[in-house]
Amino acid sequence: MRLSWDRILAKRVAAFRPCIRTDFSRLSAPPDTIHFTGGAPPVECLPTEPLAEELARAWRSEPTALWYGETEGYRPLREAIAARLARRGAVVDPDTILVTQGAQQAIDLVARLLLEPGDRVLVEGPTYFGALQVFEPYAVRIEAVPLDEEGVQLERLEELLARQPRPKLFYTVPTFQNPAGVTMSLERRRAVVELAERYGVPIVEDDPYGDLWYETVPPPPLRAFSEDVLSLGSFSKTLAPGLRVGWLVAPRYLMKPLIDAKEAADIQSDRLLQRAIAAVITSPWYEEHLTAARRVYGTRCRTLADALARELGDLATWRLPGGGFFLWVTLQGDVDSAALLPHCAAAGVTYVPGSDFYPDHRPSPSFRLGFTTLSIEAMLVGAERLGRALRAALVEAAGR
Repeated sequence: MRLSWDRILAKRVAAFRPCIRTDFSRLSAPPDTIHFTGGAPPVECLPTEPLAEELARAWRSEPTALWYGETEGYRPLREAIAARLARRGAVVDPDTILVTQGAQQAIDLVARLLLEPGDRVLVEGPTYFGALQVFEPYAVRIEAVPLDEEGVQLERLEELLARQPRPKLFYTVPTFQNPAGVTMSLERRRAVVELAERYGVPIVEDDPYGDLWYETVPPPPLRAFSEDVLSLGSFSKTLAPGLRVGWLVAPRYLMKPLIDAKEAADIQSDRLLQRAIAAVITSPWYEEHLTAARRVYGTRCRTLADALARELGDLATWRLPGGGFFLWVTLQGDVDSAALLPHCAAAGVTYVPGSDFYPDHRPSPSFRLGFTTLSIEAMLVGAERLGRALRAALVEAAGR
């Protein structure tokens, strides 16, 4: 008798989804389509030579790194991460840092420790869809707190924190937020931490873009204001996403269960790679690399914004971010960007619709444009296609 897998699979399997809900493979698009969907460093910003040199050095000088080792991570790397956080205003003990397989694993480890079916989880609205991808299989109730130009709205946050049962956590990307690009102000950061402490709800701070400012250094991480903040970071945006090395700063009380959960998941992160990254980020090259990357991303962001002003200036609004990888564009009127996407794809340009960034996948007039992976030339062509396609689609919709 053949197995009936539908009967055997756990119920949570139905909640496992791709991080981006939109199925771009179903869109009819020409081969030269320009995709504003990426969120990664471009090839020219990848640290191939420095990393290769340090990997070779680690391979030659530390063969024992090929054995099993410290689940919590290579101590010199944890010390280097702590030193960089201290320069940004968050003083942490290396013993409260856990090296993870990217920040995505850090989110999952926190969820493993804190969440049970039926729990309430607060996120920003819109929020990073990878966090939704982690939280949903735990059968929790995810509620979105709206954003304004200074970050999460305090009145609405307090209203949701005060409700019973208390939320198990509040997940936030306070610096160059994905997808909206908003950076939480210093005053708002203090207020958010104070509210979370008042209501006894832990904050999970996702901070992958904090080093990628264009001109102005952002405020300190939320971890600077409370040792109870769980703070996540990653080298996916500053070095390369394929490295899969991130970290989690946690209250000391949680370190033992987090290390145990990490060991159960994958034993340890790549020990050779950790040694190479520790050497790379403590070398003078790393600051030079960050400076060059900031210049590249800032130029591409301004170029795209200028092109959008020409092509969409009377149809949409957006806010120029101070760093990060994304522009959040909002169309005027009662329109759904997901419904307009097939028209744009047919014209040779795609974006991520706003509905993908909300837990209830509500129709949204907004969409996210990622500009870091595209050349200047591609962005200019893409913006022109986007403007032409949206105008045609909106005219067609108005005529129905």
